[in-house]
Amino acid sequence: MVGLKKLTIWIFFILVILSIILNITIGAFSISFSQILKTLLNPEENKIYYQVLIDIRLPRVILAVLIGIAFGISGAMMQTLFKNPLADPSIIGVSAGASAGVVIFMLLGSFLPSLLYDGFLSYLSIPFSAFLGALITIFAIYKLATIYNKVAVTVMLLAGIAINAMLGALIGLFTYVSTDEELKSFTFWTMGSLANSDIKIIFTMLPIVIVTCIFAINKKIELNLMLLGEDEAKNSGVNSEKLKKLIILFVSLAIGASVAFCGIIGFIGLVVPHIARLLVGSNHKFYLPLSAILGAFILLWADSLARMIIAPAELPIGIITALLGAPFFLWLLIKNRQSTMN
Repeated sequence: MVGLKKLTIWIFFILVILSIILNITIGAFSISFSQILKTLLNPEENKIYYQVLIDIRLPRVILAVLIGIAFGISGAMMQTLFKNPLADPSIIGVSAGASAGVVIFMLLGSFLPSLLYDGFLSYLSIPFSAFLGALITIFAIYKLATIYNKVAVTVMLLAGIAINAMLGALIGLFTYVSTDEELKSFTFWTMGSLANSDIKIIFTMLPIVIVTCIFAINKKIELNLMLLGEDEAKNSGVNSEKLKKLIILFVSLAIGASVAFCGIIGFIGLVVPHIARLLVGSNHKFYLPLSAILGAFILLWADSLARMIIAPAELPIGIITALLGAPFFLWLLIKNRQSTMN
């Protein structure tokens, strides 16, 4: 059984590698495999292909992998934290909280020093504001949903609805004061997009994703014990309160940075952990790595669909993930309802 689980992880890892290679060729400007090799071997003779490959296509594919890993592993940790399969960064409002942090930062832009709002430091200030928004949101949700040391799912979902409503109000305010060009850009950002990928964003996201993954994998035993209940975890020597705070911190960091650079990409953090759990079970030794890999795999192909459906234009990737994830979420609700009735 263990061998089969490892094989499943390796199969999807290989599929992600193949998907990366295939996705480099997909787009309004088609690039064949032979052209990629020619471009890499003789960049001077293939300047246009080289520019598309290195400046546009490759950064976008790498960013899709990083964002997919961030949402996949964050969704897995959140479902363990809340002990509920419906927990997801977008559904319970964490993505909305990160988005609200960025919106507030944008609204206050005219009052902030230009050093913080323009130039390279904006790459730090925007993800930091998203991180704060996500951190405050997930902490508030956890406190509101915890009743007698147990998480109330209804309260958790209602809190997420309230926060999403708050974000809607902030978007309305931003819409009222923004120009037509800013409005178009912001609307596209709120629905999710990988179009703005570049080297700076990749180098910002890479350490965040690596640190989050290292934390999650190092805590796999504690996370397994948390599934048995807090009392069992405490009896086994787990500092559950400290672990919860660390999960909140790292999920906020990963989701905050992802939303800051790519907007709201819903349902990846919900769907991916479920698929991973069906394939390898709830043991975090296998569950976490597969969630990360599946997140990258699904987001890569969601982005490809977003680029191909109305090429040469592109759809916001959040539309694709919502069309895929919303029916899955409804199925989960129906399944949970039936299990509750039985």
